[in-house]
Amino acid sequence: MMQNEYMAKNKAITLRVSESLKKRLEARARRARRSLSAQVVSDLEAVVEAQGAGTGGGRFLGLYRGAKLPTDDDILEVRTLLWGRLGRE
Repeated sequence: MMQNEYMAKNKAITLRVSESLKKRLEARARRARRSLSAQVVSDLEAVVEAQGAGTGGGRFLGLYRGAKLPTDDDILEVRTLLWGRLGRE
């Protein structure tokens, strides 16, 4: 659900960001004719909405959701194959 100007905002989050990030956010806010706070809320909502509710993981990790995780033996086998091949070349 996207925030709008009529929805109550009754929770606060305090965070520290780098000066360069703050300047980029301020520039985005100016272009969108928003306050810095409204811009941060908009950006956060866009990220959360893009991920979907409770999906977890980012774009990369989401590709492998539900896939079998490699075991230590699988990793050892691949490592052995790679190092063996590198030694011959």
